[in-house]
Amino acid sequence: MKRTASIRLLLIFCIVVTAMAFPGPANSATFDPVKLTTDLNALVTQGNTLVSQMSQITLTSTNMSTALATFETSVVSYLNAVGTAFKTVQDAVGTTTFSVTSDMLNALQNLATIQATLGSGLLDLSRVIATLSSSTTLTTLQSSLTAMLRLSDDIGVMADRILEMADKILIMADNIGLMADRIIATQVIQSDNLKVVTDAVLQTQLNTILLIALLSA
Repeated sequence: MKRTASIRLLLIFCIVVTAMAFPGPANSATFDPVKLTTDLNALVTQGNTLVSQMSQITLTSTNMSTALATFETSVVSYLNAVGTAFKTVQDAVGTTTFSVTSDMLNALQNLATIQATLGSGLLDLSRVIATLSSSTTLTTLQSSLTAMLRLSDDIGVMADRILEMADKILIMADNIGLMADRIIATQVIQSDNLKVVTDAVLQTQLNTILLIALLSA
């Protein structure tokens, strides 16, 4: 994983050099690194709330559909917030550079950890559904499985957006040399957590699809 992070960092450095040699439109005034850090920390707070909400879910054969629907609403809201931050960063690439701070890197690391926790938690919920399937009505089970597929997709997209956003932030960094150790550490944490969430999401989808297949048999 460390080697992978180093390769990614090298690629980002090459892109930074290219971007500096061929700058884009000068609209950097619209990008505020301080506000971005504030927004990232807000995502961390919202993400931790989402993790807490997930940890309090107790599925039963009668409540699983409504419980998952409620949680799905929160996940979609968080995904939209991540998307807003992602667009801000995406629009700024090629227009400006700035100094990455420890606070910004801390937020990115925390966001990666949150995604891994959500992925693992979702996998646990899929196992509970499988255990309860024999005592759950067909209608409730079908709606619950559909919700699980949507949740796994949303969390997967969320993780991808956060990783891509981190890469784009590093592309704009003008102090990679000074922050090299912290940046590499952030890349390692993100790579490790991305594997966790990817594996968990894929297994969740597999568990869900297998249950759907059993219902259709």
